[in-house]
Amino acid sequence: MATTRTITNAWKARILPDIFYEDPPPIEDGMLQDPFIRRIAFLLAERYEDSSDVFVSSGGFIFYNPEDGNQRVAPDCYIAFGVDVKAIYENLPNYWIWEVGKPPDFVMEVASKSTADRDLGEKRELYERLKIAEYWRMDPTGGALDGQPLAGEQLVAGKYVPYELEIGEAGAVRGYSALLDVVFCWDGREFEGISNI
Repeated sequence: MATTRTITNAWKARILPDIFYEDPPPIEDGMLQDPFIRRIAFLLAERYEDSSDVFVSSGGFIFYNPEDGNQRVAPDCYIAFGVDVKAIYENLPNYWIWEVGKPPDFVMEVASKSTADRDLGEKRELYERLKIAEYWRMDPTGGALDGQPLAGEQLVAGKYVPYELEIGEAGAVRGYSALLDVVFCWDGREFEGISNI
């Protein structure tokens, strides 16, 4: 179901001040995350490739305050349902919540040494405050950074509540995303998303 909200062309009519953000420092070990982020983004983009009102991204920022462009976050992968995908691509330099009309519905972060603490603390609190319905984390080290290789939480009464995970042999973990109707799997080496249980 496509939205009827009009997204103004921010390229032509800037909504934020001319000097609206500072460049963040680069992530020191970002290249280590890259193969996992690309894998997750590919699986999710493939799942929704025929859905014209589902925006899937693994790049750019989510801006959440039209008065302060430094209030932004860069998830590793995120999904928004019921949005005007074409207008987002054509009219916005990033995902501006006040223009799109809603925050994303789903976020996944991939842990690294330089990002794990923020994923578990500051980002989790922000996603909860923005009312992002599901927040998932994947730790490619098998849990050395996040404490577990895979974790998912759903928003219940404004607070994140963890999903139950199925723990298998050799470090394998499976978790069901109710929002996406997908079982995420970590087999000890690779991440997978399976659409049917």
